[in-house]
Amino acid sequence: MKAEHACRRHVVLMGVGHTNAHIVRMWAMDPLPDTDLTCISDSGTATYSGFLPAVLAGQLPSKAMEIDLIRLCAAAGARLITDRVTGLDRLRKQLLFAERPPVPYDVLSVGIGSVPQMPTAGADSPSFVTIKPMRSFLDRLEAAVSRCSPQSRLLQVVVVGGGVAGAEVTQCLSARIRLLTESEFHITLVDRGNELLPGCIPKTTRRVLNTIQKCGHTVLHNNAVEQVDESGVRLQTGKTLPADIVIWATAAAAPTLLSKFDLPKDNCGFLLTHSTLRCTSGDPIFAVGDTGTMEHGAVPKAGVYAVRQGPVLWNNIQRQLDGRELLPYVPQKSFLKLLNMGDGTAVGEWRGVSFAGRWVMRLKQWIDQRFMDQYQQLPNQMNMPDEMQCRGCGCKLGGDALNAALGATVDGSREDATVIRIGSNDATNESVLVTTDFFSAPFPDAWLTGRIAAIHAASDIYATGAKPFAAEAIVVLPEGDEATQQNVLSNFQQGAEREFCRMGATITGGHTITGPRWEVGFTVFGRPLGNHLIRKQGMCPGDQLVLTKPLGSGVLMAAQMRAKCRHSDFESMIEIMLLGNHDAARIAVDVGVVAGTDITGFGLLGHLHEMLTDDVRITLNGNRIPVMPGSIEAARQGIASSLLPSNRCYLRDVVVSGNIDLPLRAPSHAASHFPGERDDAGEQVQEYGTGQNESVDLLLDPQTCGGLLLSVPSECVSEFQRRFAESELPEPALIGTVSLAESSAPRIAVDF
Repeated sequence: MKAEHACRRHVVLMGVGHTNAHIVRMWAMDPLPDTDLTCISDSGTATYSGFLPAVLAGQLPSKAMEIDLIRLCAAAGARLITDRVTGLDRLRKQLLFAERPPVPYDVLSVGIGSVPQMPTAGADSPSFVTIKPMRSFLDRLEAAVSRCSPQSRLLQVVVVGGGVAGAEVTQCLSARIRLLTESEFHITLVDRGNELLPGCIPKTTRRVLNTIQKCGHTVLHNNAVEQVDESGVRLQTGKTLPADIVIWATAAAAPTLLSKFDLPKDNCGFLLTHSTLRCTSGDPIFAVGDTGTMEHGAVPKAGVYAVRQGPVLWNNIQRQLDGRELLPYVPQKSFLKLLNMGDGTAVGEWRGVSFAGRWVMRLKQWIDQRFMDQYQQLPNQMNMPDEMQCRGCGCKLGGDALNAALGATVDGSREDATVIRIGSNDATNESVLVTTDFFSAPFPDAWLTGRIAAIHAASDIYATGAKPFAAEAIVVLPEGDEATQQNVLSNFQQGAEREFCRMGATITGGHTITGPRWEVGFTVFGRPLGNHLIRKQGMCPGDQLVLTKPLGSGVLMAAQMRAKCRHSDFESMIEIMLLGNHDAARIAVDVGVVAGTDITGFGLLGHLHEMLTDDVRITLNGNRIPVMPGSIEAARQGIASSLLPSNRCYLRDVVVSGNIDLPLRAPSHAASHFPGERDDAGEQVQEYGTGQNESVDLLLDPQTCGGLLLSVPSECVSEFQRRFAESELPEPALIGTVSLAESSAPRIAVDF
């Protein structure tokens, strides 16, 4: 196992646009020694502006313009924080947030782009749609069109801004509107200048203008928009132009957040830098892309300059850390301009020469795709982990090994939490429950890990029908820089305290040591929620089996370790994991559930085995068992938790049937054999491998912060469902039934 290390130096990228994305890519291939990387974004994706016109015109799917930051940062071994920065502490060298702890930096690169220059009034109008942020532009455009449709009259669309963005949007918009509405429409491009495309040669401007007019669109020059309202846009001349939808594609303005940074700025509010891209204040802070303005030799706010800044920034970050002289960024004097005309052609300009045609569009697509391939097709040389032992509950010891080592307990079962009687009174309300759970930290973000560890450790208390009131921390910190260890521990504790506070519990102490890998957990103490406890065994014939959360966190975390988990699937998984079991446990106790457990390391089938007694059998409806988005796809790729092979021991006494790849019984002997080998009885073991049957894999998938598995008496099911419907909890899944055991029938039957 590769030892982890608490790094001494910290590089932070605020915003992962054209320039900062280059740093992540280079880091993935050659990380800096004794240095960690943190990326901060308000979303799990970054959007490539060069592909927006093609996506708008229906020439490419929307995913084509996305850079998946979850995957990219996982490949680089970087921490990704998707949260909103609220300020900058230059003295302490920290970025500040509304809720989470500050993030320290030794070098900070700010690349949060720009925003459109807003009208004096009307930006909150339902018809007003800015092209930035681009990742949500299509959704906001669709919402604006849906408010107007259906229309018997002509739909009036106004695009404001005569630059490259406004011209391309005007030309590519028609195809998108036709997909969204059957109404007829007319597009008007409003430009405050006397000609389109300032900075382009006249021939290029004429080509683009002629193409726009041939499509039947109107262009209004020398008309600045002052206000947007329900009737349309009010021009500087006093005239009102009718508009059902206003698309704002004006020149760049500084994001509001920059005004909160006590750093030198230009007249427009952008951060002022030297030619080295470092802020003129002398702080170890770089401002790149649209965010920065060089005090001498400012360049237009265009993506092509941001892309060219990437290699210079990568070099200067290293020089800043080492105390060496920084290198200047020398912007190119001219660059290739290519405008998508929405009809399969493009207009181009290079060093005073203008050209157009389908070949120009093919050239544009080739250049744009080559850039995106660097971030969408992650190369094999990226810095992936040497070992792939799973974290979270996937690092648990296998069930067979655990049982062989510990043997049977006194009462024949191991409960989720131990009951400690206080005094001589055996009444339930005189009991304290205690449980311990810890694992290898699943995420590099200590604050998120603290939240996950608290919810997971408290789950056994809730599974017993109790409520936590105190917790003792267990932390192993990687060896290395002491200041980094302190920061990680503080972040972890604050994240955990947030969740325990929501439960009504407090962290009363703990123990911390150093070691080769970051391990975290808690011993949690609880008191019963009602007048009875929920125990693992106690199912009765006629009971309905209920699962309160979907399965799949194990395979998705394994995918994330390999940079193969999509941002949407990762974000959905985190949302589900952060949903604690406290409300579900309260409902279960109130309606009279007496048998249940939570789904953790041994997967659904493993923990269901713990609930079995000799007098009952289980029938599961595999098609009703909920799974997390992306988990099936990950399993089909052969991705699995490192605990999955050990969990296959729980296929004993299980018959799987229905529409699946392997409708045969699983091996009845130890599951330590490989496919094709002979088991202890000399029989050939059924071939069953990861990805061959993803449905069965997910029944064995180890869960971190998993849901409750409850055996609900049939007469209580309606009340149980009603209580869930009245709460804000997701609907629980009825996944199976309990019946009397039969001598010839399997203990557990799963039908898909």
